[in-house]
Order: sequence, then structure tokens, then C-alpha cells
Amino acid sequence: MKKKVYLIKNTFGITLLLIFNACRSANSDDNLMGNGSSAVSFNLLGSEFGDSDKLANQASLTKGNLSNYANSVQHQSVLITPSSIITVELSPSKESLKVTSLGVNSTAAIPGNPITSGMKFRVIAYRQSNGNYHTHQDYTVGQLAVPMMLDNGAAYNIIVYSYGTTNLPLISSGEQNNLSSATINYDDNQRDFMYQKIPFIPINSTNTLNITLRHKIAQITAIVNSGGIGNITNITGGLLTPHYSNGIVSLSSGTMSGRTTSSTGAVLNFSGFNTTTSTSNPVFVNMDTGGNTTGGFSAAITIAGITKTVSLPNSFKITPENKSNLTINLKKCGAYIGPNTDPANYKEFMCQNLGATAGVDAFSPEPGNHGAKYQWGAQTGEAGRYYTQSNDQSNSGTISGWNATAKPNGSWSDTSKTSNDPCPAGYRVPTRAQWQAVLANNTPDKVGSWNDGNYTTALYFKNPSNIRTLMLPVAGFRYTASGNLFSRGVDGSYWSSSQTGSSNAYYMQILQSTVLMQIIDRDYGFSVRCVAE
Repeated sequence: MKKKVYLIKNTFGITLLLIFNACRSANSDDNLMGNGSSAVSFNLLGSEFGDSDKLANQASLTKGNLSNYANSVQHQSVLITPSSIITVELSPSKESLKVTSLGVNSTAAIPGNPITSGMKFRVIAYRQSNGNYHTHQDYTVGQLAVPMMLDNGAAYNIIVYSYGTTNLPLISSGEQNNLSSATINYDDNQRDFMYQKIPFIPINSTNTLNITLRHKIAQITAIVNSGGIGNITNITGGLLTPHYSNGIVSLSSGTMSGRTTSSTGAVLNFSGFNTTTSTSNPVFVNMDTGGNTTGGFSAAITIAGITKTVSLPNSFKITPENKSNLTINLKKCGAYIGPNTDPANYKEFMCQNLGATAGVDAFSPEPGNHGAKYQWGAQTGEAGRYYTQSNDQSNSGTISGWNATAKPNGSWSDTSKTSNDPCPAGYRVPTRAQWQAVLANNTPDKVGSWNDGNYTTALYFKNPSNIRTLMLPVAGFRYTASGNLFSRGVDGSYWSSSQTGSSNAYYMQILQSTVLMQIIDRDYGFSVRCVAE
């Protein structure tokens, strides 16, 4: 009898223990599972690009930040001939400016292309607690989908990506790794890679997560302007370089590394011919120059029946996530020397002063465009009569050995180019009559502060279409006898080849109030701008 009672008690105790353990296990599972499951739906709102490389780091933009756009625009200038120039400008797309105009709390992003029906995107859930892959699901825009089931109350990192197409690859082992090492490969056949990472905790039985995907590859649209050179009739062989056909994307950050295979470039197809402006299709360029200026443009451009191959290597930097316009301006520098309704009266001038810095934008008032100072009749490098741009800008005082004796008559000439003329082949120092004709037939446009010592003061000449065709910096002058610098930013003095008497010559003087021809001693040091012969 006693034995039976013991067995019953023992059985009862085991039963209680099993029940207790089962309850404890159930409670543990509830805690792990976040007290049940939640259905999560995903609402794709659209896509966006980052703004410029400077603006993308800002949380918001206001009207006061508009000056940052000037800082984010990249400029490069290349002389084709002394009187023709290509300027390259890589700038945030027009949508960027619209964003800043919204005012307070505008986000540092610009809209991408509209999301179209049929586009596929993938959603992958990783646990925040340990980074482990939990589940994934593929979705198609415009189609009903089963919600993703996640643990209620559990913390996740939701990774969303798309190629902007109707295709997605099969889920890879790299995507199912721990988030810290999860990766996917870049697909050069589907270049528009978009990505978003969202920390998320489902707290209701049904949840909706709104998603805006960020384009991770730079998109560039090229625009060619021929200016007054003539209509563009064709552009072929357009390329942006470099473009890499491979890469590895970290799903934790969305950044790409492992670019090792450089292709021939991203192909640009242009349209809009028989006008002065032609625009390419937007292209995605897989490259991150890391702040270095290594991006290049090339194309064969036909204008007025003449085809020239334009090659601009190492002209701009490429930053992922940005949507930019690459504007290539083709310009001829010059001015009218007769009635400006007659194209035959247009005369080419060199784009820069003699001695200026090569590669500086010839239409930008800055120190590199000021050039050297010459006495009348002097050759480049002639001792005591020539002063380099570098010396001119580092020494405003006297010049040792500055020659106070005028060069003799005929050193420069109105009738033919002399051996003393410092202008390159095909160009010469303008005559007095040519400068007077420029003043009479072109519209002056003065800019800058006109304060002594500044480099931003300049005179532009504009054609009847209000386009600036020539820029003359107000570089000051070197005084007779001593060679001291005077009036940089206040007085621009340009020699003509025309002499008068035995020791004087004509020059064009640019002042804030007027521009006129003057007579002065030949041993002053002035700027020289050459005209085509």
C-alpha cells in the first residue's frame, strides 16, 4: 500500500514538473517571438537621388544654403585654339534648385524617375539583435502581394533594393549572410541600383512601411552648346569615362566597393540636332572618384559641316547618388569690328591675356586671367620691359631694372606684324582702329567691385544676342620709370600697336565710368590681348 502511494505522488510530481517546464517554454517562445506575428505591407512611394556631394551631407536646406550650389558646381576650361575654348560644367540637376526653393526643412534629395508598374523590388529582414537573416520577399509594383510576417515587437533592419526594372536575381547566399557581411553584386545590365535601409519594429497585427529608394549610381545628362559657332548637325561616339562593369554592394550601408573592371565608358546618345544645343539621354555611371578629378567626356561633334573630336579627360569628379548635368560649352572669343548685323565683321581675339594661366575659364574674372605686363613694343621675356603674371601678383612695388627708355618707332606696327610682336602665330597686337571699332559695335558689361587690389573686376563685350563673347580683366598697370603696380581692379589698360610721336602710343583704358582710347608713354606696363590677323 505504501508503495502505491509513493508511486502516485511521484507521478503527480513529474506531471507538475512537465506542466511547469511547458509553460516556461511557451513564455520563452512568446518573448522570442514578440508575443505573436505581425503582417507588414510595403508601400513604395518613389525614388530619389542625393543632391550635390556637398548638399547630400546636410539634413535640410534653406534659402540661405543656396550659395552652396555655386560651391558644388565643377568647372574646367580647355583652349582648342587661342581664340576658341571649351568650358565644362558639372552641376546638380535643375531639380536640385527646385528643392532649395522650397525653403525651410527641404530635404537634401531630389526626385528620381517615376516608379512604373511592373518594377520589382526585394525586401529582406535582418534581426537587429544579432544581424542574422530572418526572411525576404519579392514584390512587383502594381500587383497585390502577401504581407511579410515578422515577430511583433522584435527589432529589424529592413533592407530594400531594386534595379528599377522588371527583373530581380534569385536570392543569393551573400544576401542571406549576417547583415554585417551581406552583399550583392552590381549588375551592369541593370545599372540603376536603388537601395534603402530602415530600422523597424512591428507593434501591431498589421503594419504598413513606406519606402523611398535612393539611387546609388550617379546619373549624368550631357548637354552640348555650340554658342555662336553654328548649329550642331551631329554628335557621335559620345562617352563618359570611367565606367566600371563590376562592383560589390554592402547591404548594410548600400555603398559599393570592388570596382576592378573598367569598360570603354557609358555611351551617350544625343538628339536635338540642327540647333545650337543638343542633349544626351541620361546615363548611369558606375564610378566614385573619391573627390579626385578623373571623369572624362569625349565625342565627335559636327558643327556647320565640320567635325571635330572633343576629348576632355580628367575634367570632373563623379560622386555616387548624384543626378547631374554635364554642360559642354563651345565658344569662340571675339568681338564685332563693324556693324554687328554682318557676321563678316566678327573678329576673333585670343581668349586670354598674354601670359595668363592655361586652363582657367577665360570668361571668369580671376587672378589666372590677368596675364603679364608689357611695355609698348616689347617681346615676351624682354628684360626690363616684361613682367610675368606670377611676379606681377607677388610684387606690387618697384621692378629692378625696369627700363625707362621708350622702344623706337616700328617696334610694333599697324600695317604688318613685326618680329617684336609678342602674339603667337596667326595673331597680333590690335590697332587703335580695331579697339575703337570694338567699343563702337559691342555692348559693354562691367562687373566687380572696382576696388583697388581686387581680381574680380572685368569688362565683358556682348553680342546682339546678349551673349558674352570676350572678357577683359581689369588688371591694373605698371608705372613708368619705377615699375610700381597701380590700380588693379580699378584701371584696365590694353596696348594697341599704334604709335604716336617718338615716345608715345595709344591704349584702351577701362574705368568704371567709361572705356576710351588714350595716349601715354611707351614705358608703362600694360596688358596685351591679341587679335587674329
